[in-house]
Amino acid sequence: MTTRTEVAPSFSGIYGIPEVAQYLAVSPPLTNWDSVPTAKLRYWIRTSVPAIAPSPYPTRQKLITFLDLVSMRMVAILRSKGIELSEIRLSLKYLKKQFGLEYPFATEPLWTYGSDVFIEFRDNLLAVSRYGQQTMAFLRGWLTEVERDMTFDSHQLADSWIPYRGIRFDPKIQFGEPCLEGTRITTRTIWSNITAGDSPENVAELYEITPAQVLSAVEWERRLDTTRSSHIHAIRN
Repeated sequence: MTTRTEVAPSFSGIYGIPEVAQYLAVSPPLTNWDSVPTAKLRYWIRTSVPAIAPSPYPTRQKLITFLDLVSMRMVAILRSKGIELSEIRLSLKYLKKQFGLEYPFATEPLWTYGSDVFIEFRDNLLAVSRYGQQTMAFLRGWLTEVERDMTFDSHQLADSWIPYRGIRFDPKIQFGEPCLEGTRITTRTIWSNITAGDSPENVAELYEITPAQVLSAVEWERRLDTTRSSHIHAIRN
């Protein structure tokens, strides 16, 4: 098998574990899933699912990069489909070793069937959760492709994530915060204006955006706010 070379972006975004848990919990298709608890993410990181690189930033808080974020999203989706952590670990290990990928879940399109994870390589289906075992062609019609709401650079590495309509995470813009697509305006900025009492029309005029963009930002932030409130309620009770 050939080895591929990944080229990581010059700036990779920074995220704390609690906010990553919130982003994953409110992003389709996981919105009907109970949650992605912070403790669960910490466990995944501690057990190298996926292996998170040490943070280059001078802080005691555990921070992860954009590529770690989208890799975690793929792990969350696979878990929601019933794939065991042991199978996910095998898939990561195989893809890293055979293809030379540092971030396999931010690069390769994946399919699932039952408890297995698959990729397509040279027109063949490989069960990467079974050390690359080649699969019979008839199985192709039964596979489900894992959702990929990302864009990719020339090296086929994820360079942005679009978790909700009109909302984009780009590690090169606003430190990777969720922004309105095609702008540098963070959804948090729009939410702050709306919660302060400004009308959607005034906010749209102020930032020279459309009312529909304001609505997307508000709906996204409202989901996050609900998740935060639920987390605080769980702690207090």
